[in-house]
Formats: sequence, structure tokens, C-alpha cells
Amino acid sequence: MSITILKPGIMSSVQDLGRWGFQQFGVPVGGAMDKMAASLANIICGNEENEAVVEMTLHGTSILFNENTYCAFTGGGCKVLVDAVELPFNRLLFIPAFSVITTQPVARGCRTYFAVAGGLKIPNTMGSASTYVPSGIGGMQGRNLLIGDILPFKNSEQEFKRGSLKSLGNNIHASQWQVPDLLVHDAEPDIIQVVQGPEFELFQSSSQEKLFDSSFTISSQSNRMGYRLEGEKLLMQEKYEMVSTPVASGIIQVTHDGTPIILMADAQTTGGYPRIGRVCSADMSKLAQKRPGEKLRFRKINEEESLHRNHQLRRAMNRLKTGIVMPF
Repeated sequence: MSITILKPGIMSSVQDLGRWGFQQFGVPVGGAMDKMAASLANIICGNEENEAVVEMTLHGTSILFNENTYCAFTGGGCKVLVDAVELPFNRLLFIPAFSVITTQPVARGCRTYFAVAGGLKIPNTMGSASTYVPSGIGGMQGRNLLIGDILPFKNSEQEFKRGSLKSLGNNIHASQWQVPDLLVHDAEPDIIQVVQGPEFELFQSSSQEKLFDSSFTISSQSNRMGYRLEGEKLLMQEKYEMVSTPVASGIIQVTHDGTPIILMADAQTTGGYPRIGRVCSADMSKLAQKRPGEKLRFRKINEEESLHRNHQLRRAMNRLKTGIVMPF
């Protein structure tokens, strides 16, 4: 069983939850930009959360299903269709053999995740199937997906009964249960919660206030390594030269000219810019769904609030795991 990439769209790649344990050697964690959506796609399919998925950026992707397939789409940034049938997100789907899905633009979101029941059969490099293009490792030969790539499934004999799935037409079926709102909707999509960083006090008091009182725009010079922000300049009290220090996704660094950069999934493991803040881990998925040109604002929280938000989401994911009765 397999799928064939007919068009990779703007950018598609194989990802999982990351390559952990090699940061001391300069290897980033990487993995899915929206790790919650990637986990959710796997949970819906009855997989382990860390199974490889296809990460599709915005729209323009086209995929051929070579066999009957049970799968799920999560995240955002596009709508997914088979002919005239629009496929729902966050549901278990049955897609018949020789169907072709296409993705078309929508107003919000940036990354869609596609998981298949049983998982994709992708070799691991340093314990992960995630694609890290700068080093050419993981995924499909260390690169983004190309026309003609064939992605095989791990379990070619996995089969579900469709009794609990609802027909959408064209022999396509979808589960009727809902994913909890906490995991797919946010009442404040433009607010990103941030904890003070190690060098916060070294910035001018006016810049400390601007971080939380101003609106920033995600620059077109943004990618999987980091989001460069346009807006107010954040200036230090005096010139300060740092030695390289450990960094990770979510850290907000500030360049010498006062430009903030949020480190994302493929961020380097060390950096020499001052760290004015750190995005709450629970908000990294929200951030991953924002596009260049979109605005955001930061809300100041403390470590306790950040941990509480993370625990809330983890509990919701665990409840979903136990609450889904897979239709085997």
C-alpha cells in the first residue's frame, strides 16, 4: 500500500515529532512545525503519536491513493477535495483506491498534516524520520517531496470496518465523532503567550513594554528555522556581546538592529543573540499555523501559567486517545 505525490504544492515533506538527543552535536530537533496537529492526525488513525506524517504547507498538493486507505487530515491552510467532495479535517477517513486528493487555498492556517492508519514506512535517521533539508537527512533522501515520490505504508494489511463511518459520496467515508474544541480552535488566534527570557532585563524598559504592547507582522523572510518579525525595534540598555548559548524552538532572539526572531522547528541549537522571551510550548502549534504577512501580539505569562497550559493540552490529547474507539 502506498501513495504517490502528483504535485508537492508549495512545500511538502515527511515529518514526525523530531530528532531528540543530538542537540549537543549541533543537530536540531526539527520535526513537524505544528506538533500537536501531527500528533492528532496519528491519534485519529490509531497510530503512535510519533509516526511519520506528510506536512503540507498551504495549498497546491495533489496525492494519488494507490490502495484503499484509512487516513486523517489535521492542521489548516487549505481545504482537501476528492473531485467535488470536500474532506473534513480531524476525522478518520476512508479513501478508496485510485482517488486523487487536491488541496485548495483557504483564508487561514498554514500547515496541513496527513497521516495514514498503520503509519508511513520511512527509514529513521538518528531515531527520526523527520526531514531536515539543511543537512540532507531524514524523510525522502533528506529533501522535500517531489513529483513522483512514492510513500509506502508500514502495515499493508491493516483494515477497518466502515460500519461507524458516514458516507460522504464517491465511496468516501468519515467518522462521526468530534475532536475536542480545545485541540482545534482558539478564541484568541492572534495572541501568543510568552515567558520572559534570560536576557529580558538587559533591554530598555521601553522595549520591554513594546514586546507586550505592540503588534508584530511575520516577515516574508520567515521559514522553518525562524519567524522574523516586523514592527517595533527592541533595543538593549547598552551594547552587549554574548557568547553562544543553548537555544530551542520558541526562543525569541533579538538581532543587533532590534529585530525579534522566533526560533521554530528547525532552529539551530546555539545562538549569540540575546533571548528576550520564550513562547509557551502550548502556543507553538498556533504560531506554526500563522503565515507571512499575518500579525500577532505577545501576552506576558509566568512559568506556572505556561506549565498549566501545557498540561491542559496534554490532558485533552490523552482523553482523546482513550475516548476514540477505533472501528476495527
